[in-house]
This record gives sequence, C-alpha cells and structure tokens, in this order.
Amino acid sequence: MTKRLRVKNLDRCIGCLECIYTCARVNERLLSNYRSSIHVKASGGIERNYVVIVCRGCRNPPCVPVCPIQGAITPREGGGVIVDREICNAKQCNHECVDACPIPGAIHIDVDIQKAIVCRQCFSCVQFCSTEVLAIEEATGEW
Repeated sequence: MTKRLRVKNLDRCIGCLECIYTCARVNERLLSNYRSSIHVKASGGIERNYVVIVCRGCRNPPCVPVCPIQGAITPREGGGVIVDREICNAKQCNHECVDACPIPGAIHIDVDIQKAIVCRQCFSCVQFCSTEVLAIEEATGEW
C-alpha cells in the first residue's frame, strides 16, 4: 500500500523549522525556507500556535488537469504529484496548479528557478520532526 504524509499532532508543533530545513536539504541540496515544500507559519491564535502547510497527497490531485504544460505535473501512485523539473516552466503558465490546490500554499512557484515546488512524499521531514507532529500513513480515502 502506498503511504503519504500526514500532519498528525499539530498541537505539538513548537516552530523549530527542522521539517523545513530537512526538506530543502534532502530535496534541493541547500538550506532554504523558500525552496522547501513544507512550511510552518505562526497562526497567532491562543489555542494553536502554528500551522503546517504541506501537500496532503490528494488521490485525484486537482493541480494535474489544470497544468497547461503536458507532463509537468503527474499524479503519484497512491496520491499526490510529481513535478518534472525538466518540463515545468512557470514562465509559460499562470500558476494554475497553485490556484487549484485545496491547501493554500501547499504548492508554490520558486521565483529563482521558475518551477513548482510541492511535496514529493519522501518523508524525510518525519524523521527529523522531534515533536512527532508529522507522520506517515497508509493512503486510504480521498485525502
């Protein structure tokens, strides 16, 4: 069975950003807040302090059919997507994938490389999340 990323214990998030730096380091080979496909934002609320923004691995990702560049974004087996960096070119589109995503901010366009950045479901962030906010789950259901 295919697995996908899950935000399991949001109340435990302390905003350490280890997930962000791990993602960028593993997938992009650099330390960058912006090049990471996972983001942690302060929510400013009393009950919850942080919000974790990351692709949840939709079974039928709405970002795929809206992409005007054939093959740039393809469905991942079990949910989520794979961005082909050789084909994706944000200069040739209106960032339809970003607008189609049901999780605002889960897909963003890197302005330096002009490519869509979205979680690859590699789960490296889970290994480095010391507070166990993130988890790996079996891909069942719509999300």
